[in-house]
Amino acid sequence: MIPQHLKIKGLYSYKTEQEIDFNNLTSASLFGIFGSVGSGKSSVLEAIMFALYGDTERLNKSGDDRYYNMTNLSSDELIIDFTCLAGKEDNKYRFYVRGRRNRRNFKEVNIERKAYQWMDDNWSPITTDDVAERVIGLSYENFRRTVIIPQGNFQEFIELKGKERSEMMKVLFGLEKFDLFEKNKRLIERNTSELNIVDGQLLSLGEETPEVIEQKEHDLKLKREFSKSIDIELQQQRKEEKQQEELLKLFANLSNTTHKLEALKEQEKWFKQRDERLKLYEKCVINFKFLFEQKIAKEVDYKRDKAEAEKNQTVLTQNQQRLQTLLNELNAIKPDYDKREEYLAKAKELSVLKGLNNLDREKNTLQDRITKGKEMLRAKEELIQKLIQDKNIHEQQLEKRKLELKEQKIEQKIDEELLHLKVQKSLQQFADALKDSEPCPLCGSLHHPDVLSSNEDFDTKIRQLTAKKESLRAELELAGKTTKKLGLDIERENVEKTDKFERGLNILTEQLAGFEGQKTSLLNQLSLFHWKDFENTNLEEIEAQRLQIETTHKRIVETFNRLDEEHRKIEGNIKGIEGSQKTLQANLENHAKALELIQQNINNQLKIDGFESDEEVLAILRQNLLIDKERKEIQAFQTDLQATQQAFEQLTKDAEGKQYEPERHTLIQQAIKTNEVRFNELKKEEGSLEKEIENGKENLKNKQRLLADKKRLEIRKDNLDTLYKLFKANGFVDFVSSIYLKNLSHAANERFHRMTRHQLHLEVNADNDFEVRDLLNGGKTRLLKTLSGGQKFQAALSLALALADNIHNRVQSKHNFFFLDEGFGSLDRESLLIVFETLKSLRKENRIVGIISHVDELQQEIQTYLKIENTEDGSKVFPSW
Repeated sequence: MIPQHLKIKGLYSYKTEQEIDFNNLTSASLFGIFGSVGSGKSSVLEAIMFALYGDTERLNKSGDDRYYNMTNLSSDELIIDFTCLAGKEDNKYRFYVRGRRNRRNFKEVNIERKAYQWMDDNWSPITTDDVAERVIGLSYENFRRTVIIPQGNFQEFIELKGKERSEMMKVLFGLEKFDLFEKNKRLIERNTSELNIVDGQLLSLGEETPEVIEQKEHDLKLKREFSKSIDIELQQQRKEEKQQEELLKLFANLSNTTHKLEALKEQEKWFKQRDERLKLYEKCVINFKFLFEQKIAKEVDYKRDKAEAEKNQTVLTQNQQRLQTLLNELNAIKPDYDKREEYLAKAKELSVLKGLNNLDREKNTLQDRITKGKEMLRAKEELIQKLIQDKNIHEQQLEKRKLELKEQKIEQKIDEELLHLKVQKSLQQFADALKDSEPCPLCGSLHHPDVLSSNEDFDTKIRQLTAKKESLRAELELAGKTTKKLGLDIERENVEKTDKFERGLNILTEQLAGFEGQKTSLLNQLSLFHWKDFENTNLEEIEAQRLQIETTHKRIVETFNRLDEEHRKIEGNIKGIEGSQKTLQANLENHAKALELIQQNINNQLKIDGFESDEEVLAILRQNLLIDKERKEIQAFQTDLQATQQAFEQLTKDAEGKQYEPERHTLIQQAIKTNEVRFNELKKEEGSLEKEIENGKENLKNKQRLLADKKRLEIRKDNLDTLYKLFKANGFVDFVSSIYLKNLSHAANERFHRMTRHQLHLEVNADNDFEVRDLLNGGKTRLLKTLSGGQKFQAALSLALALADNIHNRVQSKHNFFFLDEGFGSLDRESLLIVFETLKSLRKENRIVGIISHVDELQQEIQTYLKIENTEDGSKVFPSW
């Protein structure tokens, strides 16, 4: 199996989708996957094994919530997409795993596995049942021991017990073909069964001799001669019996035929009458049936059209009456209908009057709004004037205060006094710090006869003056802010006065001027009404009059249109019915003429055939005879009568001069019966003797054959017993397994010698356990478990490579692939270099080796590798190229 491509998402520490192109790695023959502990290196191998086998080394199938714990806690989806080459022909396979987290149950993750094979330039689905084991040739357990070895399992092969290792060898190398114990056991059981059968058959044969068989053959010859003479006598008697039976049959047939002929002659007259009646019926059917059917059909058509015409006449009368009623109603409503435009004009002018009424109301409302707006504008102007006065007063007061402070130099005096106090404070600090025999920092003198001394609280005075200065500044700043705020208020009020009041009053004034134009336009639309008549009428009364006129107009128009539509419809119906009546009248005349012609044809045919009336013919036709059936029955009777007559004449002729003798016939039958009994008894005795002779000869032959078989089976039993002891308790399989293990250790020693500098040698003991021969200590052997961690790793690596070679040859794969996870941490630098040189030498053997490790020295030595890093977004894959 050679990996080609792997895509991982949502598996363990892999949050985001990561892809690995193995083609660059495998082309280098030796490659690595490196990263710190916990970075996600081993998850790469685990993803491959789960895709192939649906199994994982880290979690159990049950009890560990496998799918939940495999899925990254920050992911709702798990994806493994693995492509590889496998099998003898390097077929391309794809294994796809997808897991989805249940939205309702966070801990429930559903996994789906699929498998495909690349065929005809397309991925074709294949079953996932043991597909990896079939295409790779290895079970999951042996795959992880020989191809991809997970973390912590590298030394599993050398640490297996003898029995477990033999079982593994049995599966890996197909040694089950050497497990012949059960087959040998079945052969022993079958051979024993066959021996018992042979002994039983020999007992059943008895003591048969050639002399007894010879006597039985002589007795058989005598019985055959006696039975032959009886058989000749029986043949003569059966011939005579046959003659008597033929005479009995002849006279019996003659008697039966005579009775049948008499019965048929009694029916002959009645069949002649049936024949005459059938001919008359056929004549009527041929000459009259069609004519009468035509007559009946025409009478039906005549009655149908007559009923339709009477029905139409009734409907026509009703429509004519309704038409006259509609004309009367239309004439009554016509004057109002002609005034319909006048009604519409009145309704329209009433709408104009409503508009004039609304216009007056809106005009009054607008005038009120203009009055209120002017009052509000005056109030706003008064407010602005007051704010201007306040601002001027504050500005004058501020300028006056500034001038006062400037003239009195208050701030300058405060600054001078502060400076004086700070200097005094500093001098006092220097004076307090002076010590005898130490130079003064100001004058350098070592003597200080008159030191400055003061009890004043300089800090308090400084704070008071500073606060006074800040208070003056705050006073001026507050006055400035107040003045500035008043200026902003004046500006805001002016803007509001212009935008809200003056502009609004202008708009309202313009609208008021527009009302007069609208009113003039509406007054010009009046012609039927006068505005003065409605000037004091409220809006509801005008609307009521308008609605009443519109309702009247609608009622008149709808009534007239409905009556007019019905009028046109009934006129159309009347015309249609009148046309239909004309057609029906013409059809009735045609039906009458056709009936008259058909009756003439019937009368003419009655005269020709000699019938008196229609009823006479109809009575014959009403018989409804089945012509074919009647004809067949009459012909069958005539044929039967003729054949019976001929048979009677022939039988009479055959019986002439002959006579049947019943007594003689009975005597012959009795003699035949007696001889048949004697003959059958002799034949039974002959058959019994023949069978005894045949069985005797067969028994002699079988006895000789069974004695030979018994001797052969007894020899085979001795041989099978010997094999039973050899195959018992898997002895032969263990023997073959030990040979394979010895060959495996021999192949492993080629590398193990180089790694240990020819100091250690691998061997297999009698219990199929690995031992080490210490060549530095007199070649003595000791258990493999006594080796150091590094030496044990070297032994395990050598055996794993040798095992991989054997598996590669057995499955006949084109490539030899081997993947190792960790195992290098226990090696010192010198051993690590030896192992690495061994791994590099594998390139020459057409072998691909992958290494997963966190050992820095290996990363420095291997040029083609993947770097796995655990970031905030999960594990990320970084290739070296």
